[in-house]
Amino acid sequence: MITFLFKGVLRDKSRFLFPFLIVTIGVALVISLVGFMEGTMMGMIDNTANLDTGHLRLVNKPFYDEEHLRPLDRSLAAQKETREWLEKNSSDKVKWYPRIRWGAILDVPDEKGDTVSQTPIVGMALELKNKGSLELKRLRLDESLVGGKFPELKNEMLMGDQLAKTLGIELGREVTLIGQSFDGGLVADNYRVVGLVKFGVSAMDKKMVLIDLSDAQNSFYMEDMITDWLGFMPVKFSLKEYEEIKRNMTQPLSQWIEKPPISWAKDDRPILLTIRDQQNIGSMTDKFNIIKGFVVGIFTFLMILVLWNAGILNGIHRYGEMGLRLAFGESHWKVIFNLGVEGLFIGILGTITGCLFGGAFAWYLQEVGINMGDSFAQSGLMINDIVRARLTTGAFIQGIVPGVFASVAGNLVASLAIFKRSEANLFRELEAG
Repeated sequence: MITFLFKGVLRDKSRFLFPFLIVTIGVALVISLVGFMEGTMMGMIDNTANLDTGHLRLVNKPFYDEEHLRPLDRSLAAQKETREWLEKNSSDKVKWYPRIRWGAILDVPDEKGDTVSQTPIVGMALELKNKGSLELKRLRLDESLVGGKFPELKNEMLMGDQLAKTLGIELGREVTLIGQSFDGGLVADNYRVVGLVKFGVSAMDKKMVLIDLSDAQNSFYMEDMITDWLGFMPVKFSLKEYEEIKRNMTQPLSQWIEKPPISWAKDDRPILLTIRDQQNIGSMTDKFNIIKGFVVGIFTFLMILVLWNAGILNGIHRYGEMGLRLAFGESHWKVIFNLGVEGLFIGILGTITGCLFGGAFAWYLQEVGINMGDSFAQSGLMINDIVRARLTTGAFIQGIVPGVFASVAGNLVASLAIFKRSEANLFRELEAG
């Protein structure tokens, strides 16, 4: 019987083609849109983690409260002891790296030493000279280096490509950093620009400078001091797992604060943060999930509405058939069940086709991407200029479930109309046809 129904559906284009196209297009759009939204959101989260926040972060609370001022005097001492504590009390899958966030005035002198231009910059110090460090790979500096080389000698720096163009700085040019030391004094140290970097994030390309960790500690009198410890985890981990690791570390951290290292200041209070706790990422991801749910819900509703109307139109032409089947003794519910099976068959075929088209398009966006650098240039968000989709199992599930459900629901809702018509009237439709 089921085989007979399938053959009948395939041979009758009026019953098959239009619902099949609606399901195919709807599923393809859901998979493409959800994949693009997830790719954009997770790309922003990954970039923010790699460039700024880490997936987990240990930072001194006094520094965090005034982070916009880059207060180096609120840095956390005992670098070696802190690393040992983090490795002991966190998950083995978390890799911790020290960084120093600093701010300074960049002074560009001419050949005589007179100032040509000055601009405030934000800088970050990390393990640039350590070739075995994953920091270079994490920031994709090999791909981002558009000129010059990585720092190898003392007081060498990498500069954002757009910043260098704005100031007219060429490779090999000496510049002066004027900033505040750990003890509150004024420091001025000369650096040589040995490499130009294009991060792919316009907000960073225009104002970011990178120097080696040891050079920053020497220039700002921060021996054995770090402003941030960033923990990184594999990409496959979810935001919920970051929160779980944070909860597991909270109690050991409280005990550590009660018996702190000797070199800590009296008011040093390190805190643990996940990426959700920073840069408003938590509320953004919550809103994103709500929006994604609305998108999937709207597409499902529209597919049901269109398929419902298609089912009603199809049912009008099949009233005679339904009357004949009822006259032969088939119950109303049996007729409705058979129509539901037809809808399921159409939904499965349309969903499979939609998955192929939607998955192919999302895969293309994942591999090639879309250049939206101009759109994000003034936003300051940690988003790559090249925005990519992300092909995930969740995107397929969110496309498959509405696709099959909408087709079945459309047929079932439309078929309920036969309860409003008598068998005689339905059979008369056959005589009129």
